[in-house]
Amino acid sequence: MERKCLRMFYVLAWIISISNSLACAGNGDLQSVNAGIQNSNGTGKEEWMKSLSDTLPMCKISIPGTHDSGTTKGGRMLKTQAMDIPAQLRQGIRAFDIRLEKKNNKLGIFHSHAFQDIYWEDNVLPAFISFLQAHPSETLIVSLKKEGGELKDYASLLSASLSASAHQSYFIADFRPELTLKECRGKILFLHRDHAMNNYPGAACIDWKDNATCQLTLRNKDGKEGYVLLEDEYQYESDKEARKKIEVCIRNFDRVSSEPVASRRWGITFVSATGLPLGTPIVFANKVNAPVANYLKKANKRNCGIVFIDFVNKQGGKRLVEYLISSNISND
Repeated sequence: MERKCLRMFYVLAWIISISNSLACAGNGDLQSVNAGIQNSNGTGKEEWMKSLSDTLPMCKISIPGTHDSGTTKGGRMLKTQAMDIPAQLRQGIRAFDIRLEKKNNKLGIFHSHAFQDIYWEDNVLPAFISFLQAHPSETLIVSLKKEGGELKDYASLLSASLSASAHQSYFIADFRPELTLKECRGKILFLHRDHAMNNYPGAACIDWKDNATCQLTLRNKDGKEGYVLLEDEYQYESDKEARKKIEVCIRNFDRVSSEPVASRRWGITFVSATGLPLGTPIVFANKVNAPVANYLKKANKRNCGIVFIDFVNKQGGKRLVEYLISSNISND
């Protein structure tokens, strides 16, 4: 009787062991990606750029970003993120899509008509600078766009914040397509979608076509230009067209990652989309983020460029962010 019970105990132990192994295997992809994020010097997501070579061209780095980065409010039709910008920075996000409109004599963060209860001058720019002060190995790419209101108000307020002498050491003054990571560490590269000032830091975006895939021109204030393979197709009939969005993302990733080694053409891909009233940003994120992450991993894609994502806190968004970061470790 004792031997029979003992045999049953070993059988049960074996079954539990197998079950645990299978459960762990189900998370294997995510665990391996997370392991890849830990750099050789032990730093994690807050300093994932630290172990990358200084000579690496910025256009050859896979950079996770957030679409409508400050939009945590506005209901299902407008909300695109569930984490605030400081939390996104800690997650490893290094590119930000900031939409601005005058409010209370400052620049409020908006998505359409929805004010996000934070301001560029008080909350967002200080968060960026504070992060870079604490983590000087990192660099940020910040796309700025007027979301509403008068251009003269936007220009006046933005130029005031970008002209402040205390901020200049944190800005990349002159864009060049061949910028290296060393030149950008501890700094912000601004991409201006609306003209605010003549002596602007960073690059002006020329011919950014709406709801389209196109070649975008980046021009610094001295007229030097670089080019971007841009995918920003965001408007669909409904979430039933999520497959179309996945396909346009994949096509752009294929183009960007296949650029020759010597090429200094940049890449920007928006994984975000909407198809109102039912195809809200969260619905598209749930249907698009994971398949795109799966494709990149299966194809072992490198040099993916700047990638703007909705709901980076959800499983699919996390996987996409983590793959993009880890791809640079192997790429370095």
